[in-house]
Amino acid sequence: MRVQKILFLAVLGAACFAGWAWLRPYAWRVDPAARCQIEGVEISEDHGFYWVEVFLKTNEGEGFDPTRAVMIETAAGREIKPADFHFAAQAGSESPRLKFWLESADLAGRLELRINDGKLVLKSNEGLPRIARSGSLRFTSHHW
Repeated sequence: MRVQKILFLAVLGAACFAGWAWLRPYAWRVDPAARCQIEGVEISEDHGFYWVEVFLKTNEGEGFDPTRAVMIETAAGREIKPADFHFAAQAGSESPRLKFWLESADLAGRLELRINDGKLVLKSNEGLPRIARSGSLRFTSHHW
Protein backbone atom coordinates (compact mmCIF):
# COMPACT_ATOMS: atom_id res chain seq x y z
CA MET A 1 0.00 0.00 0.00
CA ARG A 2 2.89 2.39 0.77
CA VAL A 3 4.47 1.77 -2.66
CA GLN A 4 1.15 2.62 -4.34
CA LYS A 5 0.98 5.97 -2.50
CA ILE A 6 4.54 6.82 -3.51
CA LEU A 7 3.83 5.91 -7.13
CA PHE A 8 0.58 7.90 -7.07
CA LEU A 9 2.38 10.98 -5.71
CA ALA A 10 5.14 10.60 -8.30
CA VAL A 11 2.62 10.40 -11.16
CA LEU A 12 0.65 13.33 -9.73
CA GLY A 13 3.84 15.41 -9.45
CA ALA A 14 4.84 14.56 -13.02
CA ALA A 15 1.35 15.45 -14.28
CA CYS A 16 1.46 18.81 -12.46
CA PHE A 17 4.88 19.59 -13.93
CA ALA A 18 3.72 18.61 -17.44
CA GLY A 19 0.63 20.82 -17.07
CA TRP A 20 2.73 23.75 -15.88
CA ALA A 21 5.23 23.32 -18.73
CA TRP A 22 2.40 23.09 -21.27
CA LEU A 23 0.46 26.13 -20.02
CA ARG A 24 3.25 28.54 -19.10
CA PRO A 25 3.67 31.58 -21.34
CA TYR A 26 6.77 32.22 -23.45
CA ALA A 27 7.54 35.20 -21.20
CA TRP A 28 5.79 36.27 -18.00
CA ARG A 29 6.18 40.01 -18.56
CA VAL A 30 5.00 41.14 -21.97
CA ASP A 31 5.17 44.72 -23.24
CA PRO A 32 1.52 45.73 -23.88
CA ALA A 33 2.64 48.16 -26.61
CA ALA A 34 3.72 45.16 -28.71
CA ARG A 35 0.04 44.13 -28.91
CA CYS A 36 1.01 40.47 -29.30
CA GLN A 37 2.79 37.60 -27.57
CA ILE A 38 5.38 35.09 -28.68
CA GLU A 39 3.97 31.56 -28.72
CA GLY A 40 7.18 29.84 -29.77
CA VAL A 41 10.40 30.03 -31.74
CA GLU A 42 11.87 27.46 -34.09
CA ILE A 43 15.57 27.55 -34.98
CA SER A 44 17.25 25.64 -37.78
CA GLU A 45 20.87 25.69 -38.88
CA ASP A 46 21.69 26.28 -42.56
CA HIS A 47 25.37 26.24 -43.63
CA GLY A 48 26.63 28.14 -40.58
CA PHE A 49 23.71 30.56 -40.52
CA TYR A 50 20.40 30.20 -38.69
CA TRP A 51 16.75 30.52 -39.63
CA VAL A 52 14.76 31.86 -36.67
CA GLU A 53 11.00 31.50 -37.10
CA VAL A 54 8.87 33.39 -34.57
CA PHE A 55 5.25 32.35 -33.99
CA LEU A 56 3.09 35.15 -32.61
CA LYS A 57 -0.45 35.60 -31.40
CA THR A 58 -2.01 39.05 -31.27
CA ASN A 59 -3.82 40.16 -28.15
CA GLU A 60 -7.58 39.79 -28.27
CA GLY A 61 -9.25 42.85 -29.72
CA GLU A 62 -5.96 44.37 -30.86
CA GLY A 63 -4.76 44.14 -34.41
CA PHE A 64 -1.32 43.61 -35.77
CA ASP A 65 -0.03 46.54 -37.81
CA PRO A 66 1.98 45.14 -40.75
CA THR A 67 2.94 48.69 -41.86
CA ARG A 68 5.06 49.23 -38.73
CA ALA A 69 8.72 48.23 -38.73
CA VAL A 70 9.33 44.73 -37.37
CA MET A 71 12.86 43.62 -36.53
CA ILE A 72 15.11 41.69 -34.19
CA GLU A 73 17.58 43.70 -32.17
CA THR A 74 20.71 41.77 -31.15
CA ALA A 75 22.81 42.24 -28.02
CA ALA A 76 25.36 44.07 -30.19
CA GLY A 77 22.68 46.52 -31.37
CA ARG A 78 22.32 45.09 -34.87
CA GLU A 79 18.81 45.38 -36.33
CA ILE A 80 17.61 42.54 -38.56
CA LYS A 81 14.45 42.75 -40.64
CA PRO A 82 12.38 39.63 -41.39
CA ALA A 83 13.34 37.62 -44.44
CA ASP A 84 9.79 36.23 -44.63
CA PHE A 85 6.47 37.29 -43.18
CA HIS A 86 3.30 35.19 -43.03
CA PHE A 87 0.02 36.50 -41.69
CA ALA A 88 -2.95 34.20 -41.19
CA ALA A 89 -6.35 35.06 -39.77
CA GLN A 90 -7.85 32.00 -38.15
CA ALA A 91 -11.32 32.13 -36.61
CA GLY A 92 -11.00 35.78 -35.64
CA SER A 93 -7.51 35.51 -34.14
CA GLU A 94 -4.43 36.82 -35.85
CA SER A 95 -1.33 34.64 -35.94
CA PRO A 96 1.59 36.36 -37.66
CA ARG A 97 4.72 34.31 -38.29
CA LEU A 98 8.08 35.95 -38.94
CA LYS A 99 11.24 34.34 -40.27
CA PHE A 100 14.71 35.85 -39.78
CA TRP A 101 18.13 34.95 -41.21
CA LEU A 102 20.80 35.34 -38.49
CA GLU A 103 24.52 34.80 -38.24
CA SER A 104 25.92 32.75 -35.36
CA ALA A 105 27.27 35.94 -33.69
CA ASP A 106 23.73 37.39 -33.71
CA LEU A 107 22.29 34.29 -32.08
CA ALA A 108 24.95 34.07 -29.35
CA GLY A 109 23.44 36.77 -27.12
CA ARG A 110 20.16 38.30 -26.02
CA LEU A 111 17.56 38.97 -28.74
CA GLU A 112 14.55 41.29 -28.65
CA LEU A 113 11.74 41.50 -31.15
CA ARG A 114 10.62 45.06 -31.90
CA ILE A 115 7.04 44.93 -33.09
CA ASN A 116 4.25 47.54 -33.24
CA ASP A 117 5.30 50.03 -30.53
CA GLY A 118 6.86 47.54 -28.09
CA LYS A 119 9.62 45.02 -27.49
CA LEU A 120 9.34 41.32 -26.70
CA VAL A 121 12.18 39.21 -25.29
CA LEU A 122 12.98 36.55 -27.87
CA LYS A 123 16.09 35.07 -26.23
CA SER A 124 17.51 35.94 -22.83
CA ASN A 125 20.43 33.49 -22.40
CA GLU A 126 23.98 33.74 -23.71
CA GLY A 127 25.47 31.19 -26.09
CA LEU A 128 24.36 29.32 -29.17
CA PRO A 129 21.71 26.62 -28.93
CA ARG A 130 22.94 23.13 -29.84
CA ILE A 131 21.25 22.17 -33.06
CA ALA A 132 22.03 18.98 -34.92
CA ARG A 133 23.18 19.58 -38.48
CA SER A 134 20.19 19.85 -40.79
CA GLY A 135 17.92 19.74 -37.73
CA SER A 136 15.82 22.23 -35.84
CA LEU A 137 14.80 23.07 -32.28
CA ARG A 138 11.53 24.53 -31.01
CA PHE A 139 11.48 26.71 -27.90
CA THR A 140 8.44 27.65 -25.82
CA SER A 141 10.33 29.94 -23.42
CA HIS A 142 12.85 32.76 -23.91
CA HIS A 143 15.44 30.83 -21.85
CA TRP A 144 17.47 29.21 -24.61
